[in-house]
Amino acid sequence: MKKLVAKMPRFLKGIIFHTLQWTWCLPQNLAGLFMLMILPGEHYRYHGALVTIYRKKKHLSNTAGFSLGSFIFMPETWSDYNKEHIVVHEYGHTVQSLLTGPFYIFIIGLPSVVWCRRFVKHSEKYRVRGIAYTDRFPEHSADNLGETYTGDKVA
Repeated sequence: MKKLVAKMPRFLKGIIFHTLQWTWCLPQNLAGLFMLMILPGEHYRYHGALVTIYRKKKHLSNTAGFSLGSFIFMPETWSDYNKEHIVVHEYGHTVQSLLTGPFYIFIIGLPSVVWCRRFVKHSEKYRVRGIAYTDRFPEHSADNLGETYTGDKVA
């Protein structure tokens, strides 16, 4: 599949990417569009996805990056180094969205949110045990997919 995608003209990749995002991946893209409207920030394109560097909001942690379909959100408080590498990971979630379609929120989104909250709450215990955030599903898969489809590195 990767070889087939690599041989396609760039404009064709973009058409297929956005067609799939707004049909097969519609639920998470609608949620991403909603978040885009309520999170002010700077925007840029990354491999077809729209990245928003958001400002701190009262009821939203400014330490979490997340992806909803073709929308990637990262807090402005992160260093440029973190933003540069985490966007690859978050793009991996965008690829997971393409693979799981309307089931993304249940298969990828919920497990990711639960793991993130658990990891933050018990980070010291996990650090001592040598468990990294990206050691578990779906985060490990997001790293691999992001690196594979962008050619960039997570770390």
